[in-house]
Amino acid sequence: MITQITSQHLAHNVYGDSATRDLVVYLPPGYEQNSRRYPTMYLLHGFNGRAVSWVAQFRMNFAWRDIYEVLDDAIRSGRSREMIVVMPDGWSRLGCSQWVDSPVNGNFEQYVVRDVVSHVDRNFRTIPRATSRGVTGISSGGFGAWHLGSRNPDVFGAMSLLSADSYFELTHKPWIYRYYNQLNGQEPNGPINSESNSWLTYGLASCYSPNLQKPPFYVDLPVSYPDGELVADVWDKWLAYDPIISYQHRLTDLKKLKGILLDVGTRDEYDLHYGHRILSKRLGAAGVAHQSVEHGGTHGSQLYERIQATMEWFSGVLDQDA
Repeated sequence: MITQITSQHLAHNVYGDSATRDLVVYLPPGYEQNSRRYPTMYLLHGFNGRAVSWVAQFRMNFAWRDIYEVLDDAIRSGRSREMIVVMPDGWSRLGCSQWVDSPVNGNFEQYVVRDVVSHVDRNFRTIPRATSRGVTGISSGGFGAWHLGSRNPDVFGAMSLLSADSYFELTHKPWIYRYYNQLNGQEPNGPINSESNSWLTYGLASCYSPNLQKPPFYVDLPVSYPDGELVADVWDKWLAYDPIISYQHRLTDLKKLKGILLDVGTRDEYDLHYGHRILSKRLGAAGVAHQSVEHGGTHGSQLYERIQATMEWFSGVLDQDA
C-alpha cells in the first residue's frame, strides 16, 4: 500500500521540497488472516529514487517482477519468514538526501528514525522494538542503512548494506573531476541536464558540505575549479561520512547491533566492492562482528536476489513475535 506522512523534520528545507512524502508499506501474505505482530525491514532507495520508484519503476528496471512480487516470493518460497517491509522517501531536489540530516535538504535521519518508525508502529502490527527492526538499502540507500543503523541501535537492531557508497577517495572524487571536464572553462553552476556526474557532485555536497550562505545551491564543493586542487576542509567533511572512516566513532553503537551484513557485487561499476572490503577489514580489526558477502553481479544487476537474501538473513537475526 502507499500512504503519506508529513514531517516537521523535512519542513523549511531551503529548496522548498515538500514535507509530505509517500510511504510504501508491504504487508506479508498472512497479515490479514491473523492478529500476530511482525518484524520490520526498512528498505531505502538509491540516488534520484523515490519511495514509489519501488513500485512504479521496479518492474521496468528489474525485468519481470515488481517489488511486491519479489518480497512475496521470498516468503512463499520459505527463504524468508513473514515481515513487514517499509519503503520511505529520501528524495531531494538535487538527487537524494543520503538519509542524513542537512540544513539544506531537511533532516532525513530524524524523519526516518522518529517519524516514519513511530508512524509504522502506530498503524501496523509491528514488533515495536529495535531487536525486531532491520534497515537495508541499495547504493545511496545502502549508505543510508549504514548511517541510520550505525547511529541508532536503539531504533534498528540490524543492518544490511547492499552495494553501499563507501571509500569516497576512490569512488566519489572522480565524479567531481568528470563533471569539471564538461565545463569548457565555465564556472560550475549547478547540475547539468543528463550529466550524472554533475548531479552526484551537487547532490552529495548538499548532504555532506551544505552551506546556507551560498545560494542558489547552498553547497561547498570539495574541489576548486579550474585547477582541480582539493579543498581539504570541505573534503574532510565528506570523508567524515565515509563508512571506512566514520566507523571509528561509532564502535560502541556498532557493537550493540544484532547483525551487520555487507553485500556487494564483484563487478560493481562504481568500484564499491573495494569500500566493502576495506570496511569489513576495519570492522574485523575493531572487533565488530559482521558478515561480508560478494556475488558475481554489477552494481544493481542482482538487486531483487540481494533483497531476498537480505530478507533471509534478517529472518535469522531479528526477533520474532513470541
